[in-house]
Amino acid sequence: MKYLVFCSMLIWGCHNASSNKQVPLGNEADTLQIQKNMERQLLFDNDTIAIYRIDSVSYFEQRQKFYVEQDTIPYIADFEQAKKILQGKVVFGGWNDGQRIIDSLLDGQMISMVRFENGEVFDQNLQKGIFSDVYFVKYYPTEDIVLFEGGHTSDFSINLKNGLMDVEQVGNPDYIVHSPNKRYRLNGWFPGQECSSYFIQKQAEGEYLFCTGVPMHLTKEAFDLCTIGDVFWKSDQELYFRNTYYGNTDDERLGFFQLVLK
Repeated sequence: MKYLVFCSMLIWGCHNASSNKQVPLGNEADTLQIQKNMERQLLFDNDTIAIYRIDSVSYFEQRQKFYVEQDTIPYIADFEQAKKILQGKVVFGGWNDGQRIIDSLLDGQMISMVRFENGEVFDQNLQKGIFSDVYFVKYYPTEDIVLFEGGHTSDFSINLKNGLMDVEQVGNPDYIVHSPNKRYRLNGWFPGQECSSYFIQKQAEGEYLFCTGVPMHLTKEAFDLCTIGDVFWKSDQELYFRNTYYGNTDDERLGFFQLVLK
């Protein structure tokens, strides 16, 4: 019976998933008129990745051949359901203003204590400041990741498998886009300002670990990426995307890009 309830919750999470934080594709016919036959322009290059700006024709040609709809990573957004499943792993509580602690005896969606699969224990009231003012958002059972939200809707996350409590390495699973053979995946998170941050993870020994960051400042002229959308992988080494700014349709930084892993 417990198995059936758990499965039903996962199915509920899949079918009621909000779209991940990628920007929907706009009018392709209009976009194709923006740039045509522009030479590929190298914007960033280091030991691990290279990022090029490309024209819209090149982007849509590759998209037509290689775009694959990604499966939504199942999640549980109902706090009470997640709390039951996470019993023994995550202890939640509410803020006790008199004692200035997160009190597990009080109802609340804040982290009081975490027991990781590797045996490590995190006690919020002993290690103050790390996750002191964040609240539950979702639990991703297949990833064993718990997502929280802080001020300005910023993302915080913990990986219960390996003990990581750093959103810059754990990310927000709603951002994840896998490469064709699932050797790599794009991940990201929202820091609380206008733009998101992104990084690449590589699969190693059954889990995905931080490989390299995606730089948001690409040139000396401070060419900025902001919100990466319409992402697809051509291969395990080649990723395509477009850069967008919410509410801004007339910005020279908008456009189409290719990221190559070395």
